[in-house]
Formats: sequence, structure tokens, C-alpha cells
Amino acid sequence: MKNFISFLILLIFGAFVFFIGWTQIKVKPGKIGIVQSKTGGIDKKLIESGKFSWHKEFLLPTNAQIMIFDYKPYNGTKTVTGNRGQGNYSFTFQISLSYLPELYVDLLIDNKISSEEDFEQYLDGVAAYLAQRATDYCMSRYYKSKDFSPESITISELTTGLAFYKEYPDFDINVLSITDYKLPGDNEVL
Repeated sequence: MKNFISFLILLIFGAFVFFIGWTQIKVKPGKIGIVQSKTGGIDKKLIESGKFSWHKEFLLPTNAQIMIFDYKPYNGTKTVTGNRGQGNYSFTFQISLSYLPELYVDLLIDNKISSEEDFEQYLDGVAAYLAQRATDYCMSRYYKSKDFSPESITISELTTGLAFYKEYPDFDINVLSITDYKLPGDNEVL
């Protein structure tokens, strides 16, 4: 009987330790979790719903926390305007970007983000940069040939011309389309 009680106590203790460190159940579908602890810093291994994860850092009370982020593509519209010698120009882009989930960890380690809001601002900045680069590309084509029409550019040509993946290798451009534009000398936005 004594062995059975010892076994039962050991079993309950083992289950308790397992449950305390079991981090997967704390992250809902569509979210990414990252463990940050006082003893180990930021863990590079992501916590994803449906993938088993256990972290010993949670065995010490108040030692660790899970930072939760939404994992969804960026979708937005960006407008770039400017003025060159011959007049004003404007381009509006519809942009959709996907990214590797490891981007969260890299940005946290580099102290570029510390919250979901920071991450959304980071994505917005990347999209604005992409729109500016695309505008510069279109304007350089326009100045090479006044017969240039933005409708003639394919997404493949635009993404290759920008070489965006070299500066942002964690990103994929899903959509980059010109929805409105005005070239210098045009009277209205098309």
C-alpha cells in the first residue's frame, strides 16, 4: 500500500510538472507564442497551436511569460505622391504580404518590436517601403519612355525589378497591384 501511495503522489506531481510547462495549450489557432523568461531570455522556438511544446522555464514562478501574436498576412493600401520637374505624380497600391513566423522572434531579439502593435507598425512600414520602391521603379520607367503605362507592368516584372526579397528575405509579396495612378502631366487620377 505504501508503494501505491508513493506511486500515486509521484504520478500527481509528474502530471502537475507536465501541465505547468505545457505551453502549446496556451496558444490559440491563428496565433504564435514566444516564451520570454528571466533565466533564458527569448526562446527562438515558436509555440504554435497543434504542435506540442513544453518549457521548463515555467516551473519557476514568475520566471516566464508567453508573448502572443496574431499570425496573419498583411493586407493594406498605400499611396505615394511626389513632384518632379514636370508635375505631380501619385500611385496607389494594393499590397498583401506574407512572412515567415520566425520573423517575430528575430524582431524581438533585435529589439525592433515588443508588442502586437509594434509588429503591425513594422508591417505597415515594410508595405510603405515597398510602395515607395514600386513608385520609384514606375517613375524611372516613365522617364525612360513617355509612352510608359503602369498597366503594362506585371507583378513578376515589378517584384523582380524591385529585388524586394534581398532586403526582406522573410517576406513574400502575394499582391502588389496599382489601383490608381497619376503621372506628371496627367490631368486626373485614372
